[in-house]
Amino acid sequence: MLGYDKRDTFKLILESENPDTQVEASGQYSFKLNLPAKKVNYQKFYLFVDNAQFCLKGLTTESIRVQATLPQYNSYSSITKANNTVIACIFNPNTASGRTADLTIGYQNSTAPIEINSLPQDIRIDIVDQDNTGVNFSNANNFWYLDLRIEAYYDME
Repeated sequence: MLGYDKRDTFKLILESENPDTQVEASGQYSFKLNLPAKKVNYQKFYLFVDNAQFCLKGLTTESIRVQATLPQYNSYSSITKANNTVIACIFNPNTASGRTADLTIGYQNSTAPIEINSLPQDIRIDIVDQDNTGVNFSNANNFWYLDLRIEAYYDME
């Protein structure tokens, strides 16, 4: 696959309750990653969002956009007017019939890889709504969970 003979796979399990730093009121979470880089000659990096879950109990937010400080290779975003940083968009399917009081929205198994520039040492996750306003997760009943996978490809030499 992808013209490379070998790959290393790295799993990132990130959640709102244990970041290294956070500004919960504006949906900003930072994580320092201690990934065991197995090779130094990686050629390509692909990010996959395998699972994303958001508990929005009591919030008026009806959609979530997940942004990450993982610049995407050869990308453009009308939001940033530069490289794309969006890794997932999740919309509540019940908005036409009215919002439920306790809403959990989820996203599973994207098969489309997101090409990123490098293996990250840290990552900042921003959870925003459709208007690019940070989602306030400071209520103890609100939390989120991301299951990310990075595939790092290298040549056999």
